[in-house]
Amino acid sequence: MRTTTLQRQINQRHKDKIIVNHEFKGIFILHMDSGYNEILKVTNKASIGKGSSLVTFKKEVLYFSSNGAFKFNVNKQDFFKDSILSNKFFSNNDNVIGRIILNEKTDKLWGFSNNNIIYVAPGKFENSLQSIKISVPNFFRKSLGLQTFESVTYLIDEKYLIGTSSGYAILDLDKLDSKEYFVKINSISKEFLNAKNEAVSLLKNNKFKSKENNINVAFSVPEFDKYTEVKYQYQLEGLSNEWSNWFNGPQISLNNLPHGEYTFKVRALVGNKLSKNVASYSFSIDKPWYISNSMIAVYILLFLGILYTNYIIYKRHYNKKKDKLLERKQREYKVTQLENEKVIMRLKNESLRNEVENKNRELTISTMSIIKKNEVLNNIKKELLEQNSDEACKHVVKAINKNINNKKDWEFIEEAFNNADKDFMKKIKKLHADLTPNDLRFCAYLRLNLSSKEIAPLLNISYRSVEIKRYRLRKKMNLPHEKSLVEYILEV
Repeated sequence: MRTTTLQRQINQRHKDKIIVNHEFKGIFILHMDSGYNEILKVTNKASIGKGSSLVTFKKEVLYFSSNGAFKFNVNKQDFFKDSILSNKFFSNNDNVIGRIILNEKTDKLWGFSNNNIIYVAPGKFENSLQSIKISVPNFFRKSLGLQTFESVTYLIDEKYLIGTSSGYAILDLDKLDSKEYFVKINSISKEFLNAKNEAVSLLKNNKFKSKENNINVAFSVPEFDKYTEVKYQYQLEGLSNEWSNWFNGPQISLNNLPHGEYTFKVRALVGNKLSKNVASYSFSIDKPWYISNSMIAVYILLFLGILYTNYIIYKRHYNKKKDKLLERKQREYKVTQLENEKVIMRLKNESLRNEVENKNRELTISTMSIIKKNEVLNNIKKELLEQNSDEACKHVVKAINKNINNKKDWEFIEEAFNNADKDFMKKIKKLHADLTPNDLRFCAYLRLNLSSKEIAPLLNISYRSVEIKRYRLRKKMNLPHEKSLVEYILEV
């Protein structure tokens, strides 16, 4: 039983020092005189965690707390963590609760964890340590009041007396069972939302439909000990290669499994001992109908059909675009060709116009030359008639008249006129078939837009005679009074 509420531990002597532990204030190192009668000096070390205890084990001063095991270093006069003892009592989430107790008769260190009684003793080899974990389930400890304990006292053989807060318990290490445990899968059943579970045979690998993807697996360890706690761990190959966390229930539900091949594995932890075997069950879940092989074939055909349809649609679309582009290019080509033809035609027309203008210019020059020549000859003729009347003069006048009425002059003018305006004579003859050659000749002079004064020398007649010819030609052509003869001739 505890002597004080401060949980003091004293008289841990080390040469001329006494090390004292205080739960809240930490560790005190008392430097004593040689007779241990007087305290010379006190050194205080802060607390290193809760649930502390101070023991001497294998001639070493050890300090235990919730932070691990610490060993006293004489040279540095301080405590440093001991990894070996820390791993023995504080590992794998199974830490010692409360103080570590030393049983001097058996030289064992004892401690309680959440699920075990742990003791550490010297091993068979020098400086080696062995640790033993005795599984004591939490529910069993509560029933015996073993939540906390004060001491572990050696009795006889392998029997120990454990002092608890509510009494005593005897631990017999000889009765610890070292047998092997085996885990077994008891049953497999299919789970349904609104129906009872349906059992499945364990004698063969089973195939489940896609809707039967909720499976319940029951398992157990056949040997049963009411003081032993059994935990299970499973792995579902095909979904995950990781083992689950340890759990207490003897069954597990595998819900909403996707299609595929699976192997369910389960193992047990009885106290601190792993089961000898790993039980397994293999099964498969079919693909749903919409991803079955036949439907995949249908999807492939549909996909190919869609691809072909898209190919046809795009081909038609691009053919239409190609035809439209070709049509547009043809139109552009035709427009370009027409523009080129227009340019060529314009150039030809300009060339013809220039040619006609040149011929008209030649015709005009030739005509004016003939007119001038005839005017000069008429003037000479007039002066000769006024001054002389002899035979020589008459002979000259006759020669002049012959040159004035020279058919070659008209033939030259007619040829030049036909070259410049070859269709005029055809048109005027077609419109007025009763015109005489002299009338056509007169029309040609009017077409050249010559005045009556200029026409008179060409015809070797007087100005008055030209006007009379104009009047007679209008009557033959039946022109109205208000219509100009020259305008009509020019419009033909």
